[in-house]
Amino acid sequence: MSSSDLTPFPRLVGAVGLLMLVASCTVKPLNATKSATSISDDGTSRSVAVVMKTITVNPVDERVAQQVRNNLMFELNGGQLEPGGNLGLSLKVVTGSRSLAIENNSLSPTSAQIAVTVTYNLIDATTRKSVSSGTRRAVASYDKTPQKFANERAQRDAENRAAKDAARQIRLAIGQSLAKH
Repeated sequence: MSSSDLTPFPRLVGAVGLLMLVASCTVKPLNATKSATSISDDGTSRSVAVVMKTITVNPVDERVAQQVRNNLMFELNGGQLEPGGNLGLSLKVVTGSRSLAIENNSLSPTSAQIAVTVTYNLIDATTRKSVSSGTRRAVASYDKTPQKFANERAQRDAENRAAKDAARQIRLAIGQSLAKH
């Protein structure tokens, strides 16, 4: 049986089915301003991007936590907090490190990892209810050398990279939660 022996009906059904499948696939950006991604806040409809610009990130007291906070504020609103928001974000940051490789002849570590774990809670100030919460973890590696200052600087740079990555993860998680809200 050759393909010319087939009736055009099965091919037509297959083509229509394929078109329906492709037409049903839609992807929309998280920060879209269309009404499909808008959320209701006190009777007004605002996009997720607009609501995220009004989130206040509460102060923190450690260097790595401050890096997470600064990066998150930039991710949320470019560092310019918009007025009119009633959402507050609290952060709890835990940093850990571990050595990855040991040099055989001197038994000194040659590389290490920094892990930054951030627990966040987004709270509606008017209702005092949690809108979104969770934990995100970011890891950054760095090389160790015999120089003490170089090691300290490399560790700090790794902490900063991990803090930036954690802030991006939190921004995405908050955006997804607000889009569902």
